[in-house]
Parts: sequence; structure tokens; C-alpha cells
Amino acid sequence: MFRFLRILACTLLSVAGMAQAADKYSIIPEPERTELKPQTTKTLKLLSDKAEASLGKDAYRLAVTPGGVHLASGGREGRLYGQATLRQLQDQLAAQPEGIPCGVIKDKPRYSWRGLMVDPARHFIPLADLKKFADLMAYYKFNKLQLHLTDDQGWRLPVPGYPRLKSVASKRAESFGNRTPHEGMYTREELKELVAYCAERGIEVIPEIDLPGHNQALAAAYPEFFCFPDPGTKVRTTGGVSLHLVCPHKPEIWKFYSAVFDALKDIFPSKIVHLGGDEAPLEKTWEKCPLSVKYRQKKGMKDVHEELKEFEGKMASMLAARGKRPQLWYEKPWAEAGIYRKGDTVFTWRMGLTPSTITETKKQGLPLIIAAGEHCYLDYPQIPGQDNRGWMPTTTLEQSYKLDPAYGRPEKETDHIIGVQATMWAEQLPTLNHLLYRTYPRAMAIAEAGWTPMNVRSWDNFRRKVADHRAFVLKRFNYDLERTKENEPPFK
Repeated sequence: MFRFLRILACTLLSVAGMAQAADKYSIIPEPERTELKPQTTKTLKLLSDKAEASLGKDAYRLAVTPGGVHLASGGREGRLYGQATLRQLQDQLAAQPEGIPCGVIKDKPRYSWRGLMVDPARHFIPLADLKKFADLMAYYKFNKLQLHLTDDQGWRLPVPGYPRLKSVASKRAESFGNRTPHEGMYTREELKELVAYCAERGIEVIPEIDLPGHNQALAAAYPEFFCFPDPGTKVRTTGGVSLHLVCPHKPEIWKFYSAVFDALKDIFPSKIVHLGGDEAPLEKTWEKCPLSVKYRQKKGMKDVHEELKEFEGKMASMLAARGKRPQLWYEKPWAEAGIYRKGDTVFTWRMGLTPSTITETKKQGLPLIIAAGEHCYLDYPQIPGQDNRGWMPTTTLEQSYKLDPAYGRPEKETDHIIGVQATMWAEQLPTLNHLLYRTYPRAMAIAEAGWTPMNVRSWDNFRRKVADHRAFVLKRFNYDLERTKENEPPFK
């Protein structure tokens, strides 16, 4: 009897061992097309790596054979993406040494813009941490990193000739009552190093300089730039929307932003500068500013939005003179007032408004990036019961995965959508550990939404892959993707 049990146990172990050989790939984002073969391989040695322009610049083909791998790519982007897929397969094989399937992967992204936004203005992110963040981005084929460099709580961009940006605007007394001073300012060299580091990984760095609002930190350093100068202004230590909008009728402003745009041109090769443009309470500022009132009367402007349209037009012209163009957060009142110019790229972000924004921007001729708050705001908690600071909704991994950037509409209604972007506003994310915890694994869902056609996406398959990727990411990046209600880094 005991002999029979031993034989049975050995048989079961043998079957279990055979079952460990993978029968599927664990690639995030899911490739456009995968053809699995009956054979398996235990080696992913790169046997060939050739250019094949007919594939398209961001496309690749990866053939996995019993003897190794053949990579073909249509351009630099396609080669980088093929290499990223190969890295994930190598990690899968390391976790499942019994073998992974042979097959052919033919792949290209659904959308050209697949971005993440980080917010060093609210909590400074050191260069080394940004590099680690970029490494994970490249692993999941993100290709745009937006740096939110200025806001009420801090200014992080060095601008020659304006030393108070560092000595005043980059520092605050505390954060949300924690009694701990916070500060940080990048050097020109650090930002250039980040740009180069990201470029090697196929990631374009997009700077964001928020205006006309979200500028309390600037007001603390240079109060003379504002409608109602107050030398006692301090860098903001809480969240919310401040009333600090730069005054468009102060000559110093145009000299200052000329220097800002010169600095951006020097540091960032990208042709894009994000100019913010959200949450600007004009009715409490420019509408009451004596200089603005006088100017509107002189020009015969009917309201403050005409003044804003002229302001934004001047900023766009200044960027154009430097070979750059603006992006903006989409605000319906701005659209209704005709602030946006045909061809301006905008982001939809406000909760629940993306379906109507898709329709409006199509009519207005505005390229659109989907950053819908209910799917893409990854600073929100991801598990019910986690700290929501008393107001944040919970955005689960499944909720992020549900994003279809086209919202189920036909191509003729959505061909102006150029991509997706997740945002990590950092009022409540003081360290890299906090940032990564809330970004992942939900960013993996956004990556798949931006890359993969809907007809090959599957929530069940995605969950399986996320489970596999915990081991991959832990081994490659020394970072644990486990998420429970209790294991979030504590907020102080």
C-alpha cells in the first residue's frame, strides 16, 4: 500500500512538473497578434536582429523558435518595443525554466501617445528616482513622460536670471501640516541627463509649466508678476486652487516667460511644452484686476475670456518662435469661449466628461489625449479602505483596465484621439515608494489600453499576467507589486 502511494505521489509530482511549462506568454501590454506553436523553447538567445522598414517604424515581429529568437523591426521605436517584449519573455522563462511556447508575435501600438505624468512640483523627485521610474515605463512600452515642474507648492525648473525661483519658490515650510520643510530644484545638467536617459529607452520627456494659474510658488518669489502683489505670499503648503494668476499686463511677465521658454528649449528637445491651463479662477482675479479692466475697455473686449484668448495666443507664438507648440488640459468654458486654436492638443481629465469631450474636440479640430479621471488618475487609492484623504474616489485595477480610449465609438468619430496618459498628482505622494505603489500595477492596465486593440484584450488574461509580473518586476527591478488594503506605505 505504501509503495503504491509513493508511486502515485511521484506520478503527481511529475505531472505537476510538466504543467509548469508555460502554455501562454505573459506580455504586458498584450501584443496585437500572437501565433503560438506546439513546440516549446528553453532558450531566448537572439539569433537575428534585422531592419524591415515595411513593418512600420513602431512595429516589430518576434519569432520564438526552439533554438532562439529572431527579431525584425520597422524602425528604432519598433526595435525598442521588440526588445522590451523579449525582456519580458526572458523574465517569464527565468520564472518557468521548463520552457515557454514557441510562436510569432506581430505587434505595433494602437496609439502613438502612451504617457505617464509625474508631479515633482508637489513633492520633489530626485533624478535617481526619476530614472527608476523611467526604467519601469520602458518595460511596459510607455513613450511619454510629462514632468509637472511648477505649481502652487513648488517651482522646480532653473531659469537663468531668476535666482529667487530656487531660494524662495522651490521651498515650503511644510506639507499639509506635517511641520516638515520641503524643497528641491533641478539643475540644468540633471534635467539634460534625464532627457538623455529617457531617450535611450524610447521615452520623450515633456515639460509642463502651469499658467496662468497654479502659481502661488512663483508669487512668493516674484509678487510683482501678479495682479494684486503681496510681498507676504508664501509657497502653498496645502492643496486646492489658489487665486495666484500671473497678470498679463505686467511687462515683467513677458520677459520672464521668454526666459522660461529659452530654458526649456535649451534643456528639452521635445517640440511640446504643456502649458497647464486648468483651474484658473479668472472671475476672482483678472476680472477684478485694474490693469485687466482697463485693457479690456481699451480693446473693446466683451469679457475676460477674450483677454485669456489673447494671452494664450501670445504664449503659443512665443513657443512657436522656439520651434515648440503647446498642450493644455481641456476646460469646457475655455472651449466655449474659443480659447483653443485648431490643432492644439488637449487632455480630457475631468471625471465623467470624457465622452462629451471626445465629441466636442472632434468638432473643434483638437487632437485629444485620454487622461479620464475615473480611469487614469492613479494618485487615487486602488483598494477600498485605503487612505483617500477624505475625498478621493477609489480607482481599482479593474476600473483602470476598463478604459477603452475610443469609448466604443467608430474610428470616424475618434480618429483625433492620439493616445492615453495616466497622471500621478503628488500632493499625497511624498516619496518614490508612495509614487510607485499607487502607479502600479494600474499603469500596466493603462499601458494595455493605449497599446492593444480591444478585440485581443481580456480582463481575465490581464489578471493572470499581472500575477506573473510580480515575480518579473521583483527580480528585475527589486520592487514588489503585491497590493493589499494594509500594505500601502504610511502617509505622514
